[in-house]
Amino acid sequence: MKFGKSNSVSPSDLRSFLGEGTEIVGDVKFSEIMRIDAHVSGSVRSDHGSLVVMEKGHIRADVEAGSVEVGGTIEGKVIARTSVKILSTGRVYGDIYTPALIIEYGAVFEGKCSMVNASQRQETSEPVPRVDQMSTVDWVEAPSLKIADAR
Repeated sequence: MKFGKSNSVSPSDLRSFLGEGTEIVGDVKFSEIMRIDAHVSGSVRSDHGSLVVMEKGHIRADVEAGSVEVGGTIEGKVIARTSVKILSTGRVYGDIYTPALIIEYGAVFEGKCSMVNASQRQETSEPVPRVDQMSTVDWVEAPSLKIADAR
């Protein structure tokens, strides 16, 4: 957990709003803060902006933004440079890539999450083997691994 002043500049002005009853099919690009109460299909992108999906908002698209707050529904991959917050009314069906994830009680998240920054990833690290790919232990050959007998 980091304390103190953040070096990143967060957007402060709501500049984009897609209201209830609006349907967008295609690519949406924004800066600063975008609030969505609409239905969006395609892609939603911002370099450093904040996306706020309200309760009536429904996104069926891949999302990339500085930060993402979900009170509605997102179906697709979510990439956030700073954080993702899923509110109690929020639902995310897809994978999330962000350094910070907050999920409120009552929220729904169905997918996987990677909380490592791209700069922290080590391309040379070996993958951890899955349990079903690991070799079994031969208890006769490995007596030091045997469980002690009950007294």
